[in-house]
Amino acid sequence: MNNSLSIHLSLSQPQESCFFCKVQHDSEAVLYQNDSLFLVLDGFPVSPGHGLLVPKRHVANLADLTKGEWDTYYDSINEAMHSIESTNLRVVYEKHFRESSSKSARWFNKRALEHPRLDTKPDAYNHGLNNGRAAGRTVDHLHWHIIPRFEGDMDDPRGGVRYVIPDMGNYTIER
Repeated sequence: MNNSLSIHLSLSQPQESCFFCKVQHDSEAVLYQNDSLFLVLDGFPVSPGHGLLVPKRHVANLADLTKGEWDTYYDSINEAMHSIESTNLRVVYEKHFRESSSKSARWFNKRALEHPRLDTKPDAYNHGLNNGRAAGRTVDHLHWHIIPRFEGDMDDPRGGVRYVIPDMGNYTIER
């Protein structure tokens, strides 16, 4: 077997130590699913409802998706946003706060619980993924971030995802 084929095959099989391969079987954690993908809330939410749309098959990178899986992503993003909007986030974050053994995760969940718009529909969303370690990915299983945004959550949200490199976010500043 050639090396690239063996790497691809190993990436497509469930990994015993992979968080996402395990959590997809937790019916309380999964908010939405279809044959290829499932949705869970991020354990370290940037804003209330921060969700992760994850392939059920263990794949690490965007290039590892089949065309069918990519088409399913396209079709599932709106369903995932609807699921986030129809979930009682207060109940979920209270549970996450109580059950987390991580001080950091408790801090993020407490912030979500204290968010003034916790019980309201988002005004917009940021979407994206960290495709590789250099891009900030910490779990080597592809996951699409769906981050609800609310009017006033930042003084000036222009630049959006450009802020992954902090000094490059605001492109309207004279340099």
